Amino acid sequence: MKKNVFYVNVLLAHHIADDLTYKIISDQKPGVGTIVKAPLRSKDKIGIVTKILDNNPSNNLKIKNIIDISSDHKLNKKMIKFLNWVSDYNLIQRGLVLKMILSHRKFYFNKIADKKLNEDTLPIKNVTLSENQKKISNEIFQLLSKKIYIPILLDGVPGAGKTEIYFDVLKKILINGSQALIMFPEVSLTSDFVKRIEERFGEKPDVWHSKINETKKSKTLRRILSGEAKIIIGARSSLFLPFKNLSIIIVDEEHDTSYKQEENGIYHARDMSVVRASIENVPILLTSATPSLETIFNVMSKKYNKVSIEDKFFNKQHNEVFIVNMKKEKLQKNHWVSNKLKQCIEEASSKNKQALLYINKRGYAPVVICKSCGYKISCTNCTSYLVEHLQKKKLLCHHCGHSIRVNNITCPSCKNHNQEFIDYGAGIEKIFTEVSKFFPLAKLCLFSSDHIKSNKDLEDKVRDIKNNKYDIIIGTQLISKGYHFPNLSCVGIIDADMTLKGGDLRASEKTYQALYQVAGRAGRENEKGTVVIQSYYPENETIQSLGDLNRNQFYENEINYRVSNFLPPSGRMAAIIVSGNNLEKVRHQCNYLYRAIPKISSLEIYGPAPAALSKLKGRHRQRFLVHDKKARNMQKIVNVWLSQSKTIPSVNISVDIDPYSFV
Repeated sequence: MKKNVFYVNVLLAHHIADDLTYKIISDQKPGVGTIVKAPLRSKDKIGIVTKILDNNPSNNLKIKNIIDISSDHKLNKKMIKFLNWVSDYNLIQRGLVLKMILSHRKFYFNKIADKKLNEDTLPIKNVTLSENQKKISNEIFQLLSKKIYIPILLDGVPGAGKTEIYFDVLKKILINGSQALIMFPEVSLTSDFVKRIEERFGEKPDVWHSKINETKKSKTLRRILSGEAKIIIGARSSLFLPFKNLSIIIVDEEHDTSYKQEENGIYHARDMSVVRASIENVPILLTSATPSLETIFNVMSKKYNKVSIEDKFFNKQHNEVFIVNMKKEKLQKNHWVSNKLKQCIEEASSKNKQALLYINKRGYAPVVICKSCGYKISCTNCTSYLVEHLQKKKLLCHHCGHSIRVNNITCPSCKNHNQEFIDYGAGIEKIFTEVSKFFPLAKLCLFSSDHIKSNKDLEDKVRDIKNNKYDIIIGTQLISKGYHFPNLSCVGIIDADMTLKGGDLRASEKTYQALYQVAGRAGRENEKGTVVIQSYYPENETIQSLGDLNRNQFYENEINYRVSNFLPPSGRMAAIIVSGNNLEKVRHQCNYLYRAIPKISSLEIYGPAPAALSKLKGRHRQRFLVHDKKARNMQKIVNVWLSQSKTIPSVNISVDIDPYSFV
């Protein structure tokens, strides 16, 4: 068969914004969205055809040949539209978004044996819903019955059985090969959830996240493309999968900040999932016990529907909350557990119940100080203190991983070597040490990323807690995310106000969400739980609103504050982060940007100023913060600004639309 020459524009899955022109020698005319392999400098890159050209765009230009064409796979129009939307909204290069979509590049050019997976059928567990749960499930199903894009918030207190409600909804809509994507903020949450899916639906779901190996990803992709995969559980990256017949997206714990990707293309997976649902014309269900202010604001603005379940499934009683003023506590040096909390742990123990102590600080001590000169031991690569880890016998940087062995510390300031150093503040390991002395017969468990090495380790630890092999669990934020421990009756929150400090406009929201979720672990079944909140600022509004677990009052106060100050979600914000290995070049780049600042009324631009982490992984960082009270097109404003500024090639400029982090 005669081969023809076709000239095409190709977008490569690479740090690139513009299309490049190539020629394809083939007996068939390629289509837009066709996946190809093309040379770029000395390497081969995967990409997609974006346009078929009528002829050679330049007779004087030597155009390279496409190396390979995927005959089986292409991106459809909806996926290309989603690609462009994510790029335009977040100001991420289109090639970088395509790289997220075609992350498993080998799959598209390697033939995979047509082998069925996950054929095992499992016994289906019959679950009896409460009358309230049935009512909510039917209400959601009625909203979904039109089978079009509709955003719904499923709002309910911890222990209300929100998961069982949307399981019931899924059973009604997963027919005729339709597919459901259930997103989770953390990889660690998926393993326990997979078992619940198996029990409820009688088959194993497909799982997609960064920890899945390449072979499993290839098989999972084939199942998704063929329609065999019905329920897909995934982290952020699952949003970019090529579904054959997507019928619904569910975003579990939609408030969680882990949905925000902070590097290699900054975007918020929750917000982008709403966009994908809109483009695919399918419903999206957002669930949380502590919805984000953005979602609540969209409900108030009538953009989202809301259904609520206010009662706990197993236990109708509300937890009893005590706020302890730590300024009045007379504790011994290096002691952090209040008398009230010790009393509650003892009461739980006397009833053969479990207690959970929460402190969101990894390691033993967050700061180590030279006793000779007072210098705080810091990381050489980052502007952060090294954290003492007793178990590892190291001082460790939580940003870049740099470490020093405890027996090899030299003070950079006074050259004091292996003399006395003071561990200041408390981390999870220090609380463990203290509690071990107070309750020597209790079985203790540390629950943080430092003490859980794998998914299997996590599964084992969660199972052991549920089987009452531990009396007291001491955990970081990892323990607060969606786990159901039936025998847990007491929760103690240590240093509750630590995250209220600093210049984060979302500090109150993040603190309330984290602590409310932790408090919700107590009293899930049978009897009322007890929550002890230890605070040095008990008069703070956020701490006070936790005292009676009054979510509505907190949201009303916080939204009124944001609206009156034109802050998100009422106003708009963007951050410009300038970074590089050479501090002088970073400063020069900031000067160029400063001179090009747009002159727009009601637009406030702060900076340049050193970032809170002014050095991160060896790179110097400066920030601009853009605040527009009128909530105009922030992308257009930033695009024009950047286009009018001179740039230095060795300095990186990244844009964070709707910033969640201010470091």
